[in-house]
Amino acid sequence: MDLATWDDIHAVRAITDDEVDPNTIDPRPTPPEVVSIDERVAELEAELASLRIRRKEILASQALIDRVPPEVLARVFELGVHHHHHLLYTLSLVSRKWRRLALDTPALWSYVKLDYHWGYSRSAQFQAKMRLYLQRSAAAKLLVDLDCRYLDVAPELRAIMAELAPHLARCFSFRVSVPDWEWMGVVRAHCGELGPALEDLYLRVDPADTEDQTPCTLLRGACPRLRTIVLEHTPLAAIRADLPALRKLHLIRDQRYVSSSSSSRIGISFSELMSLLAGTPTLQTLLVQSATFLLSGAEPIFDAAPALTPIPALTTLSFHFLESTNLALFLSSTSLPALHTLQVQMDGAADETMTWLPLVTARLPSLRHLDLRACTLDGVHLAPLVRALHALPQVTALGLSSPPSGVLGTKLFDLLAAGPPWLLPRLEALALQACRDLSGHELLRVAGARAAAGRELRYLKLAQCYAVDPEVMDQVKRVVPVVYMC
Repeated sequence: MDLATWDDIHAVRAITDDEVDPNTIDPRPTPPEVVSIDERVAELEAELASLRIRRKEILASQALIDRVPPEVLARVFELGVHHHHHLLYTLSLVSRKWRRLALDTPALWSYVKLDYHWGYSRSAQFQAKMRLYLQRSAAAKLLVDLDCRYLDVAPELRAIMAELAPHLARCFSFRVSVPDWEWMGVVRAHCGELGPALEDLYLRVDPADTEDQTPCTLLRGACPRLRTIVLEHTPLAAIRADLPALRKLHLIRDQRYVSSSSSSRIGISFSELMSLLAGTPTLQTLLVQSATFLLSGAEPIFDAAPALTPIPALTTLSFHFLESTNLALFLSSTSLPALHTLQVQMDGAADETMTWLPLVTARLPSLRHLDLRACTLDGVHLAPLVRALHALPQVTALGLSSPPSGVLGTKLFDLLAAGPPWLLPRLEALALQACRDLSGHELLRVAGARAAAGRELRYLKLAQCYAVDPEVMDQVKRVVPVVYMC
């Protein structure tokens, strides 16, 4: 390549570099027509943006949600926040209108809740939020839920309760969980106004090292609206109040750690329990879990002809992880004329039997639903259950779940299929769970025999019964109207 060619190449590169150099200033002015076009484009883009905004405003003004009256929308907000307390923050960010409505609705700010969302060591921030909620809630009824695991020291709880104390007269739901009775004493010292509006009460004392401490009475005086009490590892001594409207009472050992609930028991004074039940004629639901009854020796059960404690309105009774002797003691000491549902979950590891059930069947005239879980029912242990079922002809629903051996056997189903006389002649619903020996043939015999005699099953539920034959169950479904398998 000759020298002239190289010079031409370098000249072309120099021209190209000058054109792309950002620092090079084009000496030629922009044509006026282009400037006019750019200005017109800017004006059109601004107008287009304005039209788009206007379009959205028109559509928003015609939205169905915007036609809902503010008082109805506020009620919807109340229902949503009642079930999901943290929904309030989302509602406040939707629009100015919604935020203003949220600020003007005191019931939305009536939930004072210290839980895992706050985490640890944030007492000061929680108190600031609580003050804001107490101010905005005006005279609305309050829900107070304090999990003291998220407080470091008792003085933090004392500061919180001191600010809450003047407002507790309008508290409808009070839930508190403390590590020991010393902390519960802090709560009690500020609960003088609690009671007039109270409808729901939950008390929990952590199990560790509390047995050696002296319980304190949190609630005294009249509680005319109190309908539900849950005492978790908390003795009945914590409640010394008149309860004319009580509907539900739960006495439980520990529901946070289910695995430990069957390994230990909470002691319940039997005389105190009977006294409480006798003084609450409105009680409809009673649950006793992981407990043992303590006798003082002065109970009426030691009399030659002990008087029964009447619980006239009780319809649902549940025992979880109680020994047979405790079950027999309670059922033989009470009169339960309205009992509709009896649920019993035994401790499968304790080899408990059903000897308690035949002793009390005569005292359960209204029993319709019998649900037995983790009860030993195979071999000779089946006899007490069958004797009891013969004495309960009015039962319409029977549930058998998780026998300790995993086996029910065929004898019970043979008896249900044989008649007359029929075992449980009014049986309409049968629920079975975690019975590994069920094949489905025994259910087909029961359903077929009863259908032929005009005593058909109407509902059948199987859960975790993995040995059932699908083809047999297809035949069962032709006889039983509703069959649910999971």
